[in-house]
Amino acid sequence: MFRFRLLGLLVSLLTLGSATARAEPSWYGAEQGGSVHLVLGDRATGKRVVDIACLPGSGTLTVRSLIGSNGLLPGEAAEVMLENNRARVSFPGKAIANEESGGIDVEGHGPLGGLATIVKTNRPFVMAVKGARFIMSQAGMAEPYAALLAGCSKG
Repeated sequence: MFRFRLLGLLVSLLTLGSATARAEPSWYGAEQGGSVHLVLGDRATGKRVVDIACLPGSGTLTVRSLIGSNGLLPGEAAEVMLENNRARVSFPGKAIANEESGGIDVEGHGPLGGLATIVKTNRPFVMAVKGARFIMSQAGMAEPYAALLAGCSKG
């Protein structure tokens, strides 16, 4: 009898654990308002970690970190840093208010080649803004990244 109760408790805990586990973000591509996007997030919920966008033919990226920050005010100069042990790229910009989260995110701008520098390492990388960091894998990034490159070069 005790074994059945213990087994029932374990099954309940495992079910609860899997139900409350958060889905890991994944890479996907999107087009919105004439721009091409490479997004790390959950497509089903719309929750994003980073949104990298460009206008076709511009060669310039807008990198928006959606992980929040600490110590920044809207409009203040800021940067999104992408780095790993082989490369480091800065996208300077400014802090922006996030209406959905109530936090302060960072939007930076820079050349498409900056992102290519990180992608070429084929290693996990960190996105860092003032007071926040997020480690990202390149797993699943190849196809949506290729679509971003193709979309950015159209013109």
